[in-house]
Amino acid sequence: MEIFDFLKYLHKECIRLSEPISFDKKHPRHLYLVCLYGTLIELVGSLIMLIEGKHKRGVPVIFRSFLDAYVDLKNLYEKAEYGYNMDASNHEQWIKVLKEAKYKPSNQYLKDISKINNLDEQIQEHEKELANLKKRGYSSLNIFQRFERAGMKDEYRSLYNSLSNDAHSNIRALIDHHLEIHENDFNVVYYKDEPLKEFLVYIDSAVGPLINASLKIHSYFKTGSIAEIEKMAKRVNEIRN
Repeated sequence: MEIFDFLKYLHKECIRLSEPISFDKKHPRHLYLVCLYGTLIELVGSLIMLIEGKHKRGVPVIFRSFLDAYVDLKNLYEKAEYGYNMDASNHEQWIKVLKEAKYKPSNQYLKDISKINNLDEQIQEHEKELANLKKRGYSSLNIFQRFERAGMKDEYRSLYNSLSNDAHSNIRALIDHHLEIHENDFNVVYYKDEPLKEFLVYIDSAVGPLINASLKIHSYFKTGSIAEIEKMAKRVNEIRN
């Protein structure tokens, strides 16, 4: 499949072109953008490995994470203040984990955290930072709010819905992945042998966002690689046509 071969090529080119990216390490927006872009590249690499290794069951789950990261990158690129929403979410999640460790030390997964000497101070510091952000009008956003800000409500209500079913082992996903239905009977199968074309939606839907993200990143950091990326975008259109 030509579009899959192109995705593999695009993945390698994104890694190569990312090497000369220079950014201010003290600037949170710079750091978050570069890390989000790295996440997109790595997740595409994971998709490729899963598809080639015929472990396709994990593809929708990985692609869901890919979309999450793309939405954040797109929002942060469009508006610097989105970084404050990301900060608010970070503090909120730390508060949950630290309080769980404090009040339920029996949780074996948080045992080491529950023994931190200044646990109360850390909780208070995160609460203080979160309160300051909220006073300025910045709070954590749920997944729909993030998609809405990115202008991707349609994607959330269609593609993301399907991906979430896979991630949470919804009955619809279980039937789709494990049942081979015959005229009067069905078989339950593991590692269902599905042709590559069944994953075209994920392959094609990864190509577009990765190119768009590349254009945004290289434009923002002025790397001089825009012309190369635009050529790849043109090639995608030719393949699709």
